[in-house]
Amino acid sequence: MKMTRLYPLALGGLLLPAIANAQTSQQDESTLVVTASKQSSRSASANNVSSTVVSAPELSDAGVTASDKLPRVLPGLNIENSGNMLFSTISLRGVSSAQDFYNPAVTLYVDGVPQLSTNTIQALTDVQSVELLRGPQGTLYGKSAQGGIINIVTQQPDSTPRGYIEGGVSSRDSYRSKFNLSGPIQDGLLYGSVTLLRQVDDGDMINPATGSDDLGGTRASIGNVKLRLAPDDQPWEMGFAASRECTRATQDAYVGWNDIKGRKLSISDGSPDPYMRRCTDSQTLSGKYTTDDWVFNLISAWQQQHYSRTFPSGSLIVNMPQRWNQDVQELRAATLGDARTVDMVFGLYRQNTREKLNSAYDMPTMPYLSSTGYTTAE
Repeated sequence: MKMTRLYPLALGGLLLPAIANAQTSQQDESTLVVTASKQSSRSASANNVSSTVVSAPELSDAGVTASDKLPRVLPGLNIENSGNMLFSTISLRGVSSAQDFYNPAVTLYVDGVPQLSTNTIQALTDVQSVELLRGPQGTLYGKSAQGGIINIVTQQPDSTPRGYIEGGVSSRDSYRSKFNLSGPIQDGLLYGSVTLLRQVDDGDMINPATGSDDLGGTRASIGNVKLRLAPDDQPWEMGFAASRECTRATQDAYVGWNDIKGRKLSISDGSPDPYMRRCTDSQTLSGKYTTDDWVFNLISAWQQQHYSRTFPSGSLIVNMPQRWNQDVQELRAATLGDARTVDMVFGLYRQNTREKLNSAYDMPTMPYLSSTGYTTAE
């Protein structure tokens, strides 16, 4: 089975009268600036967007260590998983994606790069802030932005040397440990950082067939490397980031409606524990050039994801491995928008997503049914 969906290359220009700038000529220096917007933070339309910015200390105080915990600090946002971390249900201001896991109503971005829908729930590493833009953002962000967008802004390496080791433990033998080192490689020219994270969140569900009593949890290992080329006294800079995340989980663990508190899986005798392994590789090249009146941004990003997924369902054992590949390119020019009569944004954008799905339904003693599907969206 092959399903193909094609979307044309987007070329957008936005002309916005700067009425708000005439009313507010000065910007409070203590105000957190929303950088998720593809316009100047001082433009008229940017001032009219309902937004929330949460800093790293606020995330830490609320115990937000993964994207599915962001509702703790972002009012109006709800993120739930649908039995496993691959398929999230996101709703914002009543706009929900409960009926379509692959095209969410709210898209997650990391440093301006859209994440695969199956990578929406992920651990947070070296976060500087998280930004939420509410309401339809399709004019500037395209598809999957009916409810809004979430942008995770990570800490970029600069001339200040930084380093830390942090850790913590919680119930059910869960723990989190992180190492970060950042600073100049050649001061005034090249900067770099490295982050390593191990995060374990065990569950409490029971498989009576195997005796396992910690199902429903996740174990994530993440590594991230960044390089930033930013010569002093130059109007341009370039960046490169690469990361790898591998998460093992015992999700897709389902109990009967009449025995929820018992936490025992509703499965046949001899059924194995559910198991899932998701590995995601991400690479991003970025560039920025600033003039007195304009800022030009270039992003080219790639994501490759492979996951294996096996879980018991009644008398069957389900196997659903998938492979995802996504590449994104964007060239954007925007006015700086400081007391201007007209603010403008022009851009070229391309996003190509490819998926391969294999499905196999087996009985404990024999194969039952298998199929393969392909999907392409551009």
